[in-house]
Parts: sequence; structure tokens; C-alpha cells
Amino acid sequence: MEATFFPFIMAVIWIGILLMVGTYLRAKVPFLQRMLFPASLIGGLIGFVLINMGWLGLPTTAGWKTLDQGPFGVLTFHLFAFSFVGIGFLESPKQTNNKVVLRGALWIALLFTMMFSWQALLGKGVFSAWVGLFGGNFETVNGYLLGSGFTQGPGQTQAYASIWENIYHTSSAVNTGLAFAAVGFLVAGLVGVPLALYGIKRGWTANDDSKVLPRSLVRGIMDADDHPCCAFSTTHPANIDSFGFHMGLMAATYGIAYLVAVAWTLYAPHSIAGLGFGMLFFWGMLAAMGVRKFMHFRRINTLVDNETSRRITSMAVDFMICAVFMGIRFNTLQDILAPFVLSVLAATLLTLVLCLWFARRSPEYGFERCLALFGYCTGTAASGLLLLRIADPEFKTPVAVEIGAMNVCLLFIFDTTITLAMPFAPKEGFPLAFIFLALGVGIPIIMYFLKLIRKPSF
Repeated sequence: MEATFFPFIMAVIWIGILLMVGTYLRAKVPFLQRMLFPASLIGGLIGFVLINMGWLGLPTTAGWKTLDQGPFGVLTFHLFAFSFVGIGFLESPKQTNNKVVLRGALWIALLFTMMFSWQALLGKGVFSAWVGLFGGNFETVNGYLLGSGFTQGPGQTQAYASIWENIYHTSSAVNTGLAFAAVGFLVAGLVGVPLALYGIKRGWTANDDSKVLPRSLVRGIMDADDHPCCAFSTTHPANIDSFGFHMGLMAATYGIAYLVAVAWTLYAPHSIAGLGFGMLFFWGMLAAMGVRKFMHFRRINTLVDNETSRRITSMAVDFMICAVFMGIRFNTLQDILAPFVLSVLAATLLTLVLCLWFARRSPEYGFERCLALFGYCTGTAASGLLLLRIADPEFKTPVAVEIGAMNVCLLFIFDTTITLAMPFAPKEGFPLAFIFLALGVGIPIIMYFLKLIRKPSF
């Protein structure tokens, strides 16, 4: 039985340990509180150091056994795909018929796609320029992963990179992509939080109650007398626990996604067969949406509680963020360290400038949308909500709802173009740069004609 703990069970145990350490440090260290670093980020950074120093492992009856980065990369992929199953089960907010919410969702979705495009072009440009000027034995196509790492997060980036490595034999794609995604979380905190505080000081917010952050938000844990309800039971515990039912439903749906991936791999044309498992997250979300529709048809949709699905999804994201840092091999980054750092700095500045420029010209709630967009375009949706909560602690503006509604626009209009194109980036002659350039230039023009760009408001 001892052998069954290695490597994946032990990897999960280490993630749990580091999440507890991160929670404790967030509650005790003032700097981490000022930066609002989540426990998953704190624990992940500690884990990154430990595993690259060779200090992460487990005691066995035969002595100490070292744990390497491999299991954490696998967990990152599956946690990300599983979280998309949870996203597929989430019901759209009822307020999405509001014109302001729809306008805001479209505004965020368009700019999110534009940011991806310019970040990816910038990363590829810096990598190519570095090789042209100074030489190097690394794949310049990996520079495109800056866009997915910053905007789409580690899971989707790993999905693209895995396809590149398996089909086109692109070296170090997964490690480079995970590194971009991990640094993106740092950018969201180190740049986004001071931006939010500066905007509040300058009076850019729509509400006047954003001067003091709640104690629970700063420390990261709730007070003893403050325990808000986070979910509702839909099954009787004498039959099956409600949380267990939701986990079972999501696990079964993940199994459907696996079958879709197998079928795609077996029957799709050889040139795209590798997308089968690489796009597992996408199949998972579609499968969950299909199951949800079927449950609506059978009038049993009340068995799915939105908040329980959200909590399970958020749990998967917390574990994923912590795991992504421990899946990075620092020694493989040394060859690209200079262009990597340069591209990250340039992308951070570009993202900040574009967010502020368009936010000042937003039809309404410009600064709140700026924070949500910046967090989303450097970390994840959770990063965007975290920054938004600094300026809008009670979510009195509709921007939080817009973040949820924008996923509909992304899925069916904009993000699908990038999602379907990115897997073919290393293919010789594939016009990915032209696709990104068309989106990067075309989207501001579309926004102008849709009257989503107006006179500066702050």
C-alpha cells in the first residue's frame, strides 16, 4: 500500500500542506495582506522553490523519496479540465437581460480577445527578435504562449502546449507556458492591487464605500461570528450527501468528456487527432452544458445547486494554481530567461496601458471594468473578481455579473477563434500571426461602431 502514495496522492497531499501554509501566512503577514495574495499563490511560490531545490518528497520505509514536477503538471491539466465541467454546470445570471450588463459583458469579452492577441504577438515578437539579435536554441513559437498564459491561465495553456509537444515536437512548450501563467498571477497582484488602491485614492470608483476593505478580505479568513452560507442542499443526507452528489455528477460528466476525447482521437483526421485530449477542457464544458440541458428537460435541474458547483469549481482552481508553480522546471527556463523576463515586462506594461485607455472611455463603470479586465488578462476570472472587490467590496456595480456573462460572448463569438487556432501555431505556414493581428486591429474598430468607446470619464 505504501507505493500507492507515490506520486499523485503525495502530490495532492503536498498541495494541501502548501495551501494551509499559504492560508496561515496570508492571515499573519502584512505585506501579503496588502497585496491580497491568495493562499494558492503563496503556497505555490513556496512549492516552486522547494521542488526546484530538490527538497520536496516523502519519507518511505526505504528512506526519503524525492518528488519531481511531473505529477504536478498532470494535476494542473486535469484540475483545469475538471473546473470547466463546473463552469458548464453554472446557470447564467438572471440579470444578464439588462442592457448595461450585456454592454459590459460585450466590452470585457472584446477587450479580453484583443489583449490575448496583442500579448501573444508581443511574446512571439520578443522571442524572435532575441534569436535574431543574440541567437538561441529555443523555439520562438513558444512566445505565443504569453497570451494564453496571461489571459487563459495555466490549464488551457498547458492544453495548447501539450498538443504542440505531442504533434509538432515543440521543445519546452509546456514548461514555458506554465511559467507565463504563473508569472501572470504575480502580475495581477503586484500591479493590479496598487492600481486599485491608486484609483480609489483618485476618486475613480463609482461608489464611495470602497475606502476600507473588509477585515475578512484582508486576512483571507472569516471571523468567528461571520460565516455566510455558501451552498444549499439538494439531496437528503440519508440518501447521498449533496456535495457528494455534485462531485459524482461532475465526475461522471468528466467521464463523458473523456469518451468524446477518445472518439475524436480515433476518428478525426490525423492532422487534428491530437486535439482530442488536448481539448478535454472544452469537451468537459460542452458535456456539462448538455447534461444541464437534459436535466432541465427532465425537470430535475433543481438537483444542481449553482453555489455548490461554484465552490467545487473554485476548489479545483485553488489546487490548480498551487500545482502550476510546482510543475515548472526552473533549469529549462534558463536558456530563455532574458527574453522571457523582457516579454513579461513588456506585456505587463502593454496590458496596463490598454486597460486604462479603454476603461477611461467605457460607457459606464470604467475603473471597475478596468480592474476586472486587468485581473482577467493577467490571471484568471478569480483574479479579476479579487481586484474588482477592492473598488467595489459589496459588488454594488454590475461588473461582477458582467464577468460571468462575458463567457457567453467569448464561447460563441470571439474566444472560439483563438481556441481553435492556437493548437496549430507550430504548423509551418499557419497564419496565426495574421489572425491575431486582425483581431487586435479589428476589435477596436468594432467597439467604436458599437459605441463602446466614448469620451474619457476619469
